[in-house]
Amino acid sequence: MGRTVVAVSLLTLASSEASAWACFATGLGSSGFARTYDIIDAKLFALRRCERNSPVPVCTLLWCRPGH
Repeated sequence: MGRTVVAVSLLTLASSEASAWACFATGLGSSGFARTYDIIDAKLFALRRCERNSPVPVCTLLWCRPGH
């Protein structure tokens, strides 16, 4: 029974990590990275972090990847 619990725990951890999204945005002298379980939130958070530190608040998403 102990092995089954460990296997289920590892499977749950792997599946939850695979459902996360990581996004990276860049702008004029700034960049932003975000990782969340929802792709829309990951995009928005990366763009906001980039725009917050940029002298000109215009940033572009470079990539979004699942399970990162």
